[in-house]
Amino acid sequence: MKYKIEKNGTTVTIIDVSTGIGLCFTEGETLQRYTASLFVPEISIMETEDGVRRVGEISRELEEYAAGMFPKEFAEIK
Repeated sequence: MKYKIEKNGTTVTIIDVSTGIGLCFTEGETLQRYTASLFVPEISIMETEDGVRRVGEISRELEEYAAGMFPKEFAEIK
């Protein structure tokens, strides 16, 4: 997958280029793994079971990528 990172102040959005689905979070803040929000530009994708499954997969992939790029923000609670 190819990702694009957009920053606006401390707000970071990591976008899956092929779908436009993005993960938004606050840079410098901990617990973002649990508080980040998902942006789905084409909500119609959520109208089918396969679409919901695909969005879930993309969400997990975005979170994994974010954890690699922003380890402090996406550290797991131990």
